[in-house]
Amino acid sequence: MSEMMTGKVEALLLSPPDSYLPAKAVEQVEVTWEGLVGDKHAGLTMQANSYQKPYLKGAEIRNVRQISLVSREELEQIAAGLDVLELQAAWVGANMLVSGIPDLTQLPSGSRFYFEGGVGLVVEGENLPCSTAGGAVQEQYPEREGLASQFPKKAIGKRGLVGWVEKPGSIRVGETVQVKLAQDVKS
Repeated sequence: MSEMMTGKVEALLLSPPDSYLPAKAVEQVEVTWEGLVGDKHAGLTMQANSYQKPYLKGAEIRNVRQISLVSREELEQIAAGLDVLELQAAWVGANMLVSGIPDLTQLPSGSRFYFEGGVGLVVEGENLPCSTAGGAVQEQYPEREGLASQFPKKAIGKRGLVGWVEKPGSIRVGETVQVKLAQDVKS
């Protein structure tokens, strides 16, 4: 059995329904079975889009993208690849910025995040980079042409994770988080 990794919650962000990037920073979030209270991705179900084939676009399916996480270290790598000064979690629509978890995006589906305050999240998979987030990065650096299209290429494998709530509660900035890999989780 391997040891759990420990990280830290650096930032929490919400994107209210019908909002566009960037997300808004908060000090604490309430987490329910549906996700983060007040976030546009909250809900037990969601409408299928092009990523959920073979379902028709708009079909009601289980929401396994209730929350998105990125790592400080991977955002720094993407920024270096884009040759920009910084890349903030809010610009790419993340709900949470963590630090101290090596290769966050490479964690396998089924891995668990256990937060100091008692919340539990289950990793569904990689949050694939998109041109919407690239457009938000482009807005921060208007003098740099082509960042919107470069972002998805530079962020692949580093864009973070999406997941769903296993245990509700609340999460605060500064909390520690323990990560247990999928192969170490007992059913």
